[in-house]
Amino acid sequence: MKKERQNLDKTAFEIKKCVDVETAISDAAAMLIATLKEAQNSGQKVLLLLSGGSNLKLLANIPGELLHHEALTIYVFDERFSSEPSLNNSLQIQALGVPITLTVPTKTETLSAFAHRFNQVLTEWLTTNQQGVVIATLGMGPDGHIAGISPFPEDPNRFAEIFNQDQMAVGYIGNLQPPERVTVTPKFLKRITTIIGVITGQNKQEAWQAVTQKTTPIHVHPAQLLHELKAKMLFFTDL
Repeated sequence: MKKERQNLDKTAFEIKKCVDVETAISDAAAMLIATLKEAQNSGQKVLLLLSGGSNLKLLANIPGELLHHEALTIYVFDERFSSEPSLNNSLQIQALGVPITLTVPTKTETLSAFAHRFNQVLTEWLTTNQQGVVIATLGMGPDGHIAGISPFPEDPNRFAEIFNQDQMAVGYIGNLQPPERVTVTPKFLKRITTIIGVITGQNKQEAWQAVTQKTTPIHVHPAQLLHELKAKMLFFTDL
């Protein structure tokens, strides 16, 4: 399919329009395979961040040897504050046979303590592997959220208070379901090397159009943060 390139203020991301969801997923998987191979062949340490939704279907197309590579650390973009296998993102990914670092809150752990642990893991990896490669699969919700960064359309101050912090991850109660979350921050997003995104479903059309045309502020559609990143970004979509 014809590939479109859209120039943004500080970076650019490519949008590949696909005929259907299955094509978007398979094409994104092929790009992820090539990206992982290139990074691993370079001898660099690699951090792979996974998000849920249709992005999880990418994993079925990724050879096991790439995911079990000794130079690769796998983590989640965001996590629900739950140890239930049906809710916890890392447990769902582990169930697919992926060697992911688990992010499961303990019975006595508070949301704040869980967020601190999440932040510490990411901070330590970035500090230890300053020349490492950070690759991420990314989706977008119908409300325009990315990772676990919730929109606060009526309260821009609340959005800034939660997410504009000098940390790699924060915990909060917001507008996503379930509402108690830990997520990477905009500061962490700026450390990503490559983003491979899958945006599918007509219920996302309005938000995706607003993002690509930059017609809404970040607190309304957090995916507007993409315009501030320097990462190489390629999105596969049926929209």
